[in-house]
Amino acid sequence: MKPAKLLQRFAFQYFPRTARAPNQAQKLDTQHSAEAIREAVMRMVSNEYAIARYPDWPNFSHIVVNSQSTYGHLWDGVPDSADYLAIIFEQYDGVGVQFILDLLSRSRVLGARRALSNSPLVQMLRIVQFPTVALFKRDHQHALYMQPFTISTYSDLDNVILNDSHNSRPLINLLTTTRRPIITTTTIPIVDCQRNPYKCRDLYFVSETDMLKAMRMALYDEVTRTPGDIRGENFTALTNFVTLLSEHFPILTFSNDIRRSRGVSVILKNSDRARLIFIHMREFLKSRRNLNTIAVDEYKRQFENVERVYAYPFPVSSQWQHCKGTTPMFRGYTCGLWTTFHALTVHTYIDTIRDNTMDPLKPLKAIQGWVQSFFGCQHCKRHFMAMTTRIFPMNERRVRHPHDMMMYLWRAHNIVNNRLHGDPTEDPQFTKMQFPPPFLCPTCSAGGQFSRRQVSISLAFSS
Repeated sequence: MKPAKLLQRFAFQYFPRTARAPNQAQKLDTQHSAEAIREAVMRMVSNEYAIARYPDWPNFSHIVVNSQSTYGHLWDGVPDSADYLAIIFEQYDGVGVQFILDLLSRSRVLGARRALSNSPLVQMLRIVQFPTVALFKRDHQHALYMQPFTISTYSDLDNVILNDSHNSRPLINLLTTTRRPIITTTTIPIVDCQRNPYKCRDLYFVSETDMLKAMRMALYDEVTRTPGDIRGENFTALTNFVTLLSEHFPILTFSNDIRRSRGVSVILKNSDRARLIFIHMREFLKSRRNLNTIAVDEYKRQFENVERVYAYPFPVSSQWQHCKGTTPMFRGYTCGLWTTFHALTVHTYIDTIRDNTMDPLKPLKAIQGWVQSFFGCQHCKRHFMAMTTRIFPMNERRVRHPHDMMMYLWRAHNIVNNRLHGDPTEDPQFTKMQFPPPFLCPTCSAGGQFSRRQVSISLAFSS
């Protein structure tokens, strides 16, 4: 048997609940390892629930808290027999789905839900680290347990429940006969970039998948998270950011051809179709410009309809590539955002290099506007706005020439890296170093100082 046929034979497919024929299966884009397959299946389950909302499935929705919310609303979807509720607070789509599925076998006793880091509950509970798990008892509003999520969280929850219960025998029977969740997240070997610079180079690349995943989350998940209307400054910020994407989101990649003396450009088909979605949404928003407002539900329906017309170019079920962290709690969405922001400034510079009327602040202000209006990570937003308004102001003094737009964002990102170096959110493989490090660009720095010319060449080449 030929190798290609052998590999094809072991391809994985996901059948949605409503599938009635083999051709309704969805291909699982995953590596052939237990951890990767599990992550891929969880993504598919989460995506299917987001569309279908099956009432007999666990409630995978993030908890939404507003002025009308009560403590009882937190228990939506939790079986009446369950007297305890565990809530995992996460930044974006982290380990929440895995957490809920892992606790499903305990659902008669313990319900599980998830909430985002920008939930009002985070401030009420004074949570500062993510992901964190809090355990509540029905009709009791104080947390019985609240600790960062670790491999021991499941046994900790069992012990707290057993110690709290007045009639623990039924619980002991259930919890001791229930299979413990199998933690399949393995520690990825860390490459020492000082000793093995060539191995580290392969870890750093600009991924089309990462950018498309991040932009789908930015324009759909983030924008539609809060019900009501998008109006005023938020409407303007959304229009400006979508316009930037429609004009300068990269749709070409360059590969070296040994038969040619220069690189060969290749159209990225998914990105090309995504750009058409950005263009359509730009025109849709501009048609509402006189009103300066749009209902979130209307925006959501329009995005979904256009996404279907252009054959779903956003790889929502794919793994992060360059932005994949050593564990699910690292990197991911925020890495995808930064990657896209950098690519947008570089490609705006390249696309408008002959345009003497180009305002180099415009793309940066569009990025800043989206962060201010829609970025769900509240402390990330506060730090970004403080940096771009006070610490390293985004103004005409610093951004006067076309190439300044990409150099400003480069310096701003290094300021962020310097602040976060040593932070618990730092991935051990991708430490918050000053970029680009010597193993990526040996000529970019000397004597502790960066060469702006060499850095600009490096940024343009890598984006």
